[in-house]
Amino acid sequence: MLSVLGPLSSQTKLFASRNKPRGDSFVFRLHYRTTFVFVMGSCLMVTATQYLGDKISCLGDKDALPDTVIETFCFISSTFTLPSTSDGQAGLEVAHKGLGPSTPDTETKYHNYYMWVPYVLFLQAISFYVPHWIWKMVQTDKVNNVLQGLNYLIINQEERKKKEDIMVDYLYYQWGTHTAWAMKYVFCELLNLVNIVLQLVITNQFLGGEFTTYGSRVVDFVNQDPQSRTDPMYEVFPRITKCTFHRYGPSGSIERHDAMCVLSINILNEKIYLTMWFWFLFLLAITILMVIYRAITLFFPAVRSKVILSRAYRYGSHETTDFVSEKCNFGDW
Repeated sequence: MLSVLGPLSSQTKLFASRNKPRGDSFVFRLHYRTTFVFVMGSCLMVTATQYLGDKISCLGDKDALPDTVIETFCFISSTFTLPSTSDGQAGLEVAHKGLGPSTPDTETKYHNYYMWVPYVLFLQAISFYVPHWIWKMVQTDKVNNVLQGLNYLIINQEERKKKEDIMVDYLYYQWGTHTAWAMKYVFCELLNLVNIVLQLVITNQFLGGEFTTYGSRVVDFVNQDPQSRTDPMYEVFPRITKCTFHRYGPSGSIERHDAMCVLSINILNEKIYLTMWFWFLFLLAITILMVIYRAITLFFPAVRSKVILSRAYRYGSHETTDFVSEKCNFGDW
């Protein structure tokens, strides 16, 4: 399993080197590094477990049907539970919660999402990387080119002076031309916000509307009386379900075969989506705060002056930073 996650190790460096020029923010990196690694790693784990291990095990009539037939059929079609039996006491009133005898009029809840989990997770991981990819395409590595290596502490003083003169000349002659470049970055930050909202909606629809309150229900479940509580993880990701297989009998009549299936893959799915619920909400909150901060710096030059002063407190003064902030627009800042 560790070898499967190995290729993602290069993406886990959330905190870039202090001397390395950065053309994006910490929140931006939370999207295309931390979240991308988490979702893609979950995709790889589910794929390895689902297609290299026992994805489903069904208990049926072995004399009538081979296990491989019923298990393959149940996995590629769907399994179901009976909501009317979910409140029954397991082992006394029902064999397992959500299971019981069914008739054509019995309400059934079908579960076929588990076969699509790896594909959905993969597309979600890619979606978190897309804004970063767009930014890489449009920024043309401007930060690195402007700094020319001046971010490194060890550099020849004569060479440093030459590069500083080049940088000052660039800023002087290109003053006022960076607005479009800066707005492209703001656009990519907005894409991050749109994407995290979209992923919350997609995940909720994918899980049949259960994802919105999933995490909060699990927290409530932990604090409830163990004798009367109902595990919401079991409701959203049932571990034991039913499956019905029809075939023609020797006389040509249709025979019905019921099987009870164990979805071991849901043990992993329930933990992944619980972690995802908490992380997505945190990411949404911190992304909204970043967008608000970006809007404030965009419309209030005084704030930009304070930010410059906080970054250059050893070298500048209020008069210098105020003068620079008054003369430059948002893109130059």
